Amino acid sequence: MSLQAGSRSSRSLTPSTSTGGILAEPQTIERRILGSRRSALIFALTVFVATVIPVLSVPISALVAMQGQWTLPVPMALTLGLLVAGCAAQSAMLLVSDRHPALAVAGTTAIYLALAIGLAVPKWLVPMQAVIAIALFLLATRTTAMRGLLSLAVVVVVLVVGMLLWVLSLGEPLGVAIGYIVAESIAIIAVTGGAAVLGVWWGAQTRRLLLERHRADTARREHEQRVEEARGRERARIAQELHDVAGQHLAGLIALADAAMSLAPEHPERALELVEDVRNEGRFAAASLAGALADFRAVGAAPIEATRDLRRADELVSYWQKRGMPLSVESSGPLEELPAVVSTTAYRALQEALTNAAKHAPGAAVQVDLAHSPGMLELQVRNEPPRPGTEPLPGLNLGWGLTGMREHIDLLRGTMTSGDTADGGWGVRVRIPVAHID
Repeated sequence: MSLQAGSRSSRSLTPSTSTGGILAEPQTIERRILGSRRSALIFALTVFVATVIPVLSVPISALVAMQGQWTLPVPMALTLGLLVAGCAAQSAMLLVSDRHPALAVAGTTAIYLALAIGLAVPKWLVPMQAVIAIALFLLATRTTAMRGLLSLAVVVVVLVVGMLLWVLSLGEPLGVAIGYIVAESIAIIAVTGGAAVLGVWWGAQTRRLLLERHRADTARREHEQRVEEARGRERARIAQELHDVAGQHLAGLIALADAAMSLAPEHPERALELVEDVRNEGRFAAASLAGALADFRAVGAAPIEATRDLRRADELVSYWQKRGMPLSVESSGPLEELPAVVSTTAYRALQEALTNAAKHAPGAAVQVDLAHSPGMLELQVRNEPPRPGTEPLPGLNLGWGLTGMREHIDLLRGTMTSGDTADGGWGVRVRIPVAHID
């Protein structure tokens, strides 16, 4: 039988490169076909309509042109019914693309090949190649480039071999069959190959964007964690500041009040002056606490006042001397050259030791020794035994005290010891190796 005859004419077998425009917007197709089940149904219905209309237009146009004469061996009603059913089945295969993309590719390919060979009208079914291309695109977006291109190769081989065997079964010469298959293969590869390559690219872009989003989310979480850790450290610093401010000022207030009560019977004028000092000290303490609390409410804000260190030790000594503490200080070495963290920690230790002396031995003489030698800072605070009849001042311990300071000093690889002295007093000794703090 010749390729020129009847329904198997060369005109019917002429390959076409029309795709029906199904792949015009792969981004929208990708988003909708892999979305909800409802969107998948709508998409499959859209593909069916876009496919069945051009598929049916060819036989209907030929029927009109030939004034109602039907030349195919298969009855017209059965042929048209099979074409509609084939387009519907092929579009329905896209519904499984979200879960089984390989099955969708195999199904759309098998349906196309069965109709093309069974009805012997491959020219009519060119729009159905676009449905295969859609299935390949959806598969390629969800797999590796190698698997996507391998799937394309399998589809092309199956279609080409199937069409070649069909043409040879018609009794056509091998040369004619090969010429037809080469032309048909170019059309098939153009449609399906373009879709597969586009799917591979789109899948790679999607994975890259997801990876970048994951990295951005990870970086954001790490940043939030660092911010939270910084807030925690700042809260701890503010809590320490509250302890220092409250302990120091409350001890001073109690010392002034005790002195005023002692002087009141014989020197009421002097006692009133001390009461005035108590009032001023209370206002100053309230302002200091308010500043620290404001810091606590806005942890991320910059500190209101620079952290105090040993360069301001004279102010601390003067503070306690004005409140009646018999306090003497001896220092040696360049204290201003100390690293900031060492100087600040030593200042807080001195502040804590003096507050404890005011609490546990009010009125007792206190000796402070500061020595900065090469590689080492040493601080000693010793107070004499409390005077007979004196009681520890209540309300000055806010929970940190020397234990909290020891933890800070341990972090600097230093040591802090405290205990009774030979004369019955109390001593605190702090040693911090300066060489370890750069």
